[in-house]
Amino acid sequence: MSGPRMPAVDGAVIEIRRSDHSIAAGEKGYQDTLQLYWFGSGCHLIRLGELSVLTDPFVTNGPALTDFQSDPKRVSETFGRIAPPQAVLINHCHFDHFLDAHAALAQDSWQRAKVPLYGGESCRNLIAGWGEPEVTDRCHKLDKEGGPITVQKLPPGCRLEMRAYQGTHGPHLKCGYTAFDGSVTEELTEPPDSVDDFKTGEALNYWVKLTKGSRSFTVFYLGAIGDLQAIPERFPDGKPLDVLLLCAPGANKVSGFNYPEDVLKRLRPRHVVLSHFNTFLREDPDEQLSVGRADLIRLNEISRKIQQTGLSYPGFEKLHIPAITRVAEGGRARNVVLLK
Repeated sequence: MSGPRMPAVDGAVIEIRRSDHSIAAGEKGYQDTLQLYWFGSGCHLIRLGELSVLTDPFVTNGPALTDFQSDPKRVSETFGRIAPPQAVLINHCHFDHFLDAHAALAQDSWQRAKVPLYGGESCRNLIAGWGEPEVTDRCHKLDKEGGPITVQKLPPGCRLEMRAYQGTHGPHLKCGYTAFDGSVTEELTEPPDSVDDFKTGEALNYWVKLTKGSRSFTVFYLGAIGDLQAIPERFPDGKPLDVLLLCAPGANKVSGFNYPEDVLKRLRPRHVVLSHFNTFLREDPDEQLSVGRADLIRLNEISRKIQQTGLSYPGFEKLHIPAITRVAEGGRARNVVLLK
């Protein structure tokens, strides 16, 4: 690698500080602070008070080329220690977005809460492979074009508005090749256990609005880079976006538009939180950013582009590059992004 460049562009400020701990019920700020946990890849917990949504369940992380299985210990030390979310949203079905979906839904507390999962047809067909009808029945198939999502069971004083938008998974190579592409068109009869079992499926991005009392936050989860035309021009509430969870890798593989600049110009988010920038090739999740000191994600380059674009429109506040969230017994977590 060449020497590092100054990470801040002219006019922007880079803030490096100790990461936050989660805010628990009863503590100051719990009811009106947006808490963003990042467990690696595209797995985020979006929390406002007792209201929460999880994206793309994948915490197993470590390296594997065959026998793809959830790590029960890591799943229980993550999903088993957080309150069951009101919904799980799936962008697409590659293993690094879906491997731990069944294990998450099968957690005792999540089963008692009957946590629903939303995604394309491939999601439900994959989950069916574990042969647990009760879990499969909680997986709701969305049309590939997307549309509104309604969750009936919510905490008192809370509202949750969600909408899915048709997306596409960008290529892994500049020639246009996307690995493990295709769909799972029939229900599996046994659990998936190879990387090729986890086909792309139907790609869906999500707008989420969480409201607790008089406080609301809007979040858009862009889980995979695709066609710019799949990015909405406006959202149902007609208001500016608070947070964009932005997929970082692959920016130099897309064609026909500039990524992430064109996405930011269209969505104009107040905050950008980078997603999916860990390599998940090491067992220690804290060793997440490089392989052999090589910046495979081009993190420095994309962070400069985000800053430069953010300065071009009013309202932009900050780029967040999170560390992987770790949850202790009792649910207290470190490495949590807190937003007012």
